Amino acid sequence: MRVDFVPKGVPVVTGHWLLRLLPRGRVKEGRIELVVETVKDGVRVGGLVVPKDMVREVVEAMGNTVHAVLEEGFLPLVRRGRHFYKLRGLEKPGPPTLEIDGVHMHRISGSDPWKDALSKVKPLKVSVGDRVLDTCMGLGYTAIASLKRGAEVVTVEKDENVIDLATWNPWSEALKLAEVHHDDIYSLVREFGDESFDKIIHDPPVINMAGELYSMEFYAELYRVLRPGGRLFHYTGSPKRRSGVDLARGVMERLRSVGFEAKRLPEALGVLAFKPR
Repeated sequence: MRVDFVPKGVPVVTGHWLLRLLPRGRVKEGRIELVVETVKDGVRVGGLVVPKDMVREVVEAMGNTVHAVLEEGFLPLVRRGRHFYKLRGLEKPGPPTLEIDGVHMHRISGSDPWKDALSKVKPLKVSVGDRVLDTCMGLGYTAIASLKRGAEVVTVEKDENVIDLATWNPWSEALKLAEVHHDDIYSLVREFGDESFDKIIHDPPVINMAGELYSMEFYAELYRVLRPGGRLFHYTGSPKRRSGVDLARGVMERLRSVGFEAKRLPEALGVLAFKPR
């Protein structure tokens, strides 16, 4: 189901960011700006004033959880359902990561969510006029990186909680320029026409959460919808290496079985595949 992605358009903050921004600083992303400054009665955060004797308590309570700054107060950007979701900020103000059950969905050790997205898009050589399929949207950073390169982007997200949190994230605002679907890509891919995409970004959940997105049947559909000469980047990470299982190797074997040429990209923790012309 195609959905209208409507950003909330409000600033956000974490406890860690507050400490970094004091005594005066700002966070700006596009048209959304947050100013933090020390005032006579305490700390002003946007239109809110935190009393001096409560600043430490507020900072500790927020921690690294991203909070929306609303007229009525700070709203923690978390969701509870079958899983626990939250937007987690890094130490410095900037694009947060999404955590699901405590597992962050982007590389943040020695990197950050935006650099992580760029590492997945760069090998595809996305260019102006490309039609890009982003199979698992998340917070949309890979889709946005493709949009910034002049591509037309179709992005798919199965989990309504993730879409909702993305609407609160200022760094996801550009998703309003993409074609966003709330759907299961495993089923939806069958509705796309043959050779209808120039590039594909496939950054699925870990294999034990979504094994079907690592199957030959699904890879055959990705091959079908990709144009000859098109590229596919498949993020694999490095799970199960300690137990001797090489996930990327299995992915490459299945991709080759359906017709792709494939090679490992260790620096991006993934596999780059090509559809022959």
